[in-house]
Amino acid sequence: MKLTERDKKLLLILAIVAILCLPYFFVIQPLLDKNSQLVKEISELQSEVNYQEQLAMMESEYETGAQQMADKSSQILARFPSDLPQEASILFIHNTEQMIPLSLYQVSFGDDVAAQLTSDAEAEQIDAVEEDMGEQTDDAVIQDNTQETKLAGGLTGMQTETKLAFDAGYQQFKDFLKYILDYNDRMVITELEASYSAEMDKVDGSFTLAQYALKADGRNSVSVLEPNMIQGTTNVFKQASGSFDESMSEESAADFFVLLNQPDADVDSLVIGQSNDVTEASYFVSSKNAKQSVTVTFTGEMGEYNANYKIGKSSYSKSGIDFTKEGNIVLQIISSQRLDEGDKVAIDLNLVNDTDAILDVKIQNDDTEDPRVNIKGKTGNIIVE
Repeated sequence: MKLTERDKKLLLILAIVAILCLPYFFVIQPLLDKNSQLVKEISELQSEVNYQEQLAMMESEYETGAQQMADKSSQILARFPSDLPQEASILFIHNTEQMIPLSLYQVSFGDDVAAQLTSDAEAEQIDAVEEDMGEQTDDAVIQDNTQETKLAGGLTGMQTETKLAFDAGYQQFKDFLKYILDYNDRMVITELEASYSAEMDKVDGSFTLAQYALKADGRNSVSVLEPNMIQGTTNVFKQASGSFDESMSEESAADFFVLLNQPDADVDSLVIGQSNDVTEASYFVSSKNAKQSVTVTFTGEMGEYNANYKIGKSSYSKSGIDFTKEGNIVLQIISSQRLDEGDKVAIDLNLVNDTDAILDVKIQNDDTEDPRVNIKGKTGNIIVE
């Protein structure tokens, strides 16, 4: 086939067009697409830069907010213990009776008590008997009644309820409600029945106390601190507020006491008061975990005496406490073993005896390695045992 002159011109024109267009499609167009993509990325990056710059400008505000949230979280966690051991509940009830005071004369912990008192073999026998009698066995009846709920952040929420019957004076009843409201660990009265007697000015009834805890890895376990019970007494619940030692004669029985507790106990770390004061009106307390200056002063003569005491610069009262006593005046100091290095509860004790009697000071149960009691000063006729 022979190309004409016209065909040759057309082929030449086509070749020229191809030479001009191919670079556009294979070089220029990809470059243009890449440029558009880069422009888009630049725009997105510029937006990110603007956002980061805004964050940088508010960095201090965010840090302050994060610290506030962390502090708030710590405060909330501090209201909740890490567990709900029944021993702690029993000691809480005992200490509440001592602190208010009021009488919690009937306590129901729920079916978990039966579970703890029943062996596996006995539980199987109970189940078999109930089955023979046609009664339906519910595992929850012999299980711990504490409810657990999984929460965010690796936390497990715990709740348990205790039913109690009470008997108290009207003022003690109000003090008790405030005591529950202000208590360190989170607890709520969910049910309350109360009957007031105007003639006796007393309130009796019952209530259900719900206690809460937050369990998580890394949280300190609950430390159950047993109170200092006086051995050999007919009533093991008589402590500083009651008879210290029933074997003592009336003359040698304690007239006043100083009680030093571990800082994690449910009662105050330092309590000073008159023995056998069931109303605790004579009590002067401090909850500080530190060494404090304490001054106990006795004045008077001929069996008519007055006691007053100070913690730091604060005095119990201007008038003190009048009391009568034949023979020696007895001050009993009940201390306790230190919990750990963080246990700083201690006193520098100044004793002033401006009476015609001997002041007999008896110190019991003090820590042998690091005593809590330091007799810093003595004025008058004083014997320290």
